[in-house]
Amino acid sequence: MSEAGRRARAALPAVAVLVLATGATLGLSTLLGFAPLPPAWRLALTLVVALLLALAAADEVRAALTGWEGAAAAEWGAHRRPRRSLVTGDITQPHKTEKRRPSWVRLSASVAVALALAALLWVPRVPGHDAALKATSFLFGYAAYALPVLPLLLAWPLPRLPREPWPWRILLVPVADRRLWRGAELATLGTATLRFVRERVLTRATGIVVAVLGLLHLVRGNPNIMDGGASRAGGVLGFLVAEPLAAVLSPAGAIALLGGVLGVAAAVTAASVGRAWGIVTGYATLAVAVVLPLGAVGAGHWYGFEYYLRTENGHVVVVAGLSPTHRQAVHDTKLPVEGLSPSLRQLFADGLPVADYADGDRIAQALAAPATAAADSYAGGEFDLKAGECFDWIGGSSQLRYVAQCNAAHVGEVTFVGHLPFTVDPGAKAVDTATRAMCEQSYGDYLGVPFGQSFLPLEKPLLPPGLDEAWRAKPVIACWLGSVGPWPLKGTRTVAALQQKSAWGPAGGCKIEVPDALRITAEQPNVRCIAPGPEQRLSVPGAGFNIDLEFAAIGKTAGGARIGAGCYDGANLANGYSFEVTADGIIEIYKHAGDQHPKVAASAKPKNAGPPTTASTPLQVTCKPTGDGGVELTAYSTGNRKATFVDKQNPYTSLSPRLVLANAGTGGVVMTAMIFSATRL
Repeated sequence: MSEAGRRARAALPAVAVLVLATGATLGLSTLLGFAPLPPAWRLALTLVVALLLALAAADEVRAALTGWEGAAAAEWGAHRRPRRSLVTGDITQPHKTEKRRPSWVRLSASVAVALALAALLWVPRVPGHDAALKATSFLFGYAAYALPVLPLLLAWPLPRLPREPWPWRILLVPVADRRLWRGAELATLGTATLRFVRERVLTRATGIVVAVLGLLHLVRGNPNIMDGGASRAGGVLGFLVAEPLAAVLSPAGAIALLGGVLGVAAAVTAASVGRAWGIVTGYATLAVAVVLPLGAVGAGHWYGFEYYLRTENGHVVVVAGLSPTHRQAVHDTKLPVEGLSPSLRQLFADGLPVADYADGDRIAQALAAPATAAADSYAGGEFDLKAGECFDWIGGSSQLRYVAQCNAAHVGEVTFVGHLPFTVDPGAKAVDTATRAMCEQSYGDYLGVPFGQSFLPLEKPLLPPGLDEAWRAKPVIACWLGSVGPWPLKGTRTVAALQQKSAWGPAGGCKIEVPDALRITAEQPNVRCIAPGPEQRLSVPGAGFNIDLEFAAIGKTAGGARIGAGCYDGANLANGYSFEVTADGIIEIYKHAGDQHPKVAASAKPKNAGPPTTASTPLQVTCKPTGDGGVELTAYSTGNRKATFVDKQNPYTSLSPRLVLANAGTGGVVMTAMIFSATRL
């Protein structure tokens, strides 16, 4: 037989073990859904790489299997007659291998290191446990829990092929000889390093560890290092092993190749064990080295994940993953994102931890529909509040609340009382955001206008006293609105009021004060003061409003100023409509488009009603969309004044109510609004 044929025959065992293990792992991973089947060219590339690795490990595999055959023959009594080797074809005389015992020093050191690692990583009360587990998990992922077992593998060293020691002295050349490395030295160092890595990865337990780290990373969804997900997979080392392979061979190809590496490393290791300690021990080692890692890695594809409420494709979903940004499996709760309040969207965007899919369904539904989690009453320190009740409080440090009549002076009105849907403490930030989200979701049920479509702000929700110190399951919270007058707000559809707590935010050249009434001062001539100002960007698409106002007399020296109300686009207050009462009492309707302000309608002069310069002026304004896409504008006042207009030429349909002071001629004009109330049609 030629030398090439002999070498090819000698390489057959390694090729059979590694390539067959690679193919078997590929088929198994595809059937179990670990990764989709790669394209044909990547599949072929994976098998070619497996073949090259098999050729690289041919000598080690042949030597290990030859030793296994010798040990098996000796153990079965076959040493009485010569036998032809199945690996090389040579006639060999099997002999019984002499078992060498490890030294007591090596055995003691290995056991001591294993016990120290076990105490540090497995016992939470040991000092330094948290830091050590965090550091090792960052490097090795879940394999960190198996680190205490690895030193035991060193207690009884496995036989190895004779080879030259690694030339570590070459690294010292720049220091010892004060010169750079020569090309031959670098080539020697590189060749020796490749041989060392080849032996460690393909024929030692090191290869099993490397393969397991890479497989953990791949079957657990290729987690990211920065968000902490890799610490619950194969760690940084698993990332470094798996990601380059997956980029070249595809995830399925990388899984298959690592499975092949695990198979050949386990086979050679088991053969070495069988040669040293008997074939039964060798078979047991092979079973443990293959079944245990593959079983643990396979289970990792389905188990050991956290669950988070997130949003995806317009729905709220429960994501099983290793971190809030990692997706391994997704369960759709059938809850649409549309209609959720800003805080609730933010809560889901951050990733809300839940126990499992069922718990995620329950929590998502309760947060989105707070009425399903309503409670009878909220118990404060010395008071109880129910939804729909108004309350007042005694000031000072006590802030003692007590129930008050809604049609009398009061501080606030309870809009919702209910349970937070958490049975386990999700953390202070999640509690605060979820509480706010439930109040926002229930806002529209109580007021009649969805949250975000009214200027009336939610006050800080009431949480059970002491919740930050001692958690209780499903705590009761209370949501409330600040009072805007001696009347209840329930079902009123109020979107603006004189005493609303939101900032009025005047534009430049204007000043707004809110004592008992609202005072708008035009500090400069020829300015248009709009309140609330540009800070309040509220605009409601397709909404209509009724606005009730009453202004005090602005004085005869107002210099032609006009007072009134408007429906403006909150995103750009240069656009919209205004209803302005002139110095002689006429109501004029204007359409504003940037720097264009055409007057589109006007009322007659008032009959038996004083002008705004000398008398108070009531005004009722309506702006609402029409069925044909236009906007109908109407304004009424005393003295049979009425102005109407229907805008069908590029109308503005995203509007919000505002107060208007259009100054002319002189600065310092003051408009005082004694009544301002806007409701949604």
